[in-house]
Amino acid sequence: MVNRVIGIVLIVFGAPLVGIAGIAGNVIGEKVHEGVGRAVSVGGVLAVLGVAM
Repeated sequence: MVNRVIGIVLIVFGAPLVGIAGIAGNVIGEKVHEGVGRAVSVGGVLAVLGVAM
């Protein structure tokens, strides 16, 4: 009985935490993705300039 109560409590409190973590992960992922995209585009421009020179 105690195990079931603990399980329910974990689900009730765990689900929102997992949801929040997921959202935070998405936001961080987007920022990282943006940063990587910028770095790649800057790198691409520099590479083109390097080849041009």
